[in-house]
Amino acid sequence: MRLARGRVVVAPVLLLFLLGVAFGLVGCGGSDQGQQEEEESEGSTLTVLAASSLTNAFGELEATFEQQNPGTDVAMSFGGSTELLTQLEQRAPADVFASADEAKMDTAVEEDLVTEPQTFARNRPVVIVPIDNPAGIRELQDLANPGATLVLAQEGVPIAEYAKDILANANAEYGENFEQAVLNNIVSREANVRASANRVALGDADATFVYVTDAASDIGERVEVIEIPQNLNVIATYPIATTKGSQNADLAQKWVDLVLSDEGQRVLESYGFERAS
Repeated sequence: MRLARGRVVVAPVLLLFLLGVAFGLVGCGGSDQGQQEEEESEGSTLTVLAASSLTNAFGELEATFEQQNPGTDVAMSFGGSTELLTQLEQRAPADVFASADEAKMDTAVEEDLVTEPQTFARNRPVVIVPIDNPAGIRELQDLANPGATLVLAQEGVPIAEYAKDILANANAEYGENFEQAVLNNIVSREANVRASANRVALGDADATFVYVTDAASDIGERVEVIEIPQNLNVIATYPIATTKGSQNADLAQKWVDLVLSDEGQRVLESYGFERAS
């Protein structure tokens, strides 16, 4: 640096250095801002509470959703619908609730826990037995045979409620004591339908009620399906809704939209569910 006629004159080399520092600071500022924006767009977690019978179908949709919404992590929580409703009532973090029956969703609506639900799928109960079928169960009526060991989901879980309806319907055909005779053969109550299905697949029990989608899952090669007469069977209805306490309302609605879309319905059908419409 040298003085000339009262002015400060900056040497060319120093001038280039100062300009480089200035541009570097601007560049750093821009980089920090871009990084901040990137961080804000990433790190979103969508928590979905879903009936255990949806494990495989929603697992596939999870990958699709995360691909469509980069930076979003879908946290799936599968369980019995009763258990999931309890979590909602206790204000556990959740953005979407998908139930295996309308009763649990109706309760969630009455308690102002969810928005307006929509039916997205239907399912059909069946009976499964181990592939070697040691108890010789060939039809629904055989569930009342003395010595047959049954497992069933806990009371209040949708599949258990559907099973009770089926057995009540069967009383008119197999005798008024049929339902109680079957219930007397229950040796264990499991947390959800998938748990009871696994018990039978492992040969720990002679039979259980599941959904046709469970029988077509990864246990399919280890169990035999016993169809329930159509006049005695019931149809399981699956509703879905975003939660009132969601911290990601827009993402939650996108998940519901995906499930209801043609793509979502195609995935559900591939796992044995029936379209809601």
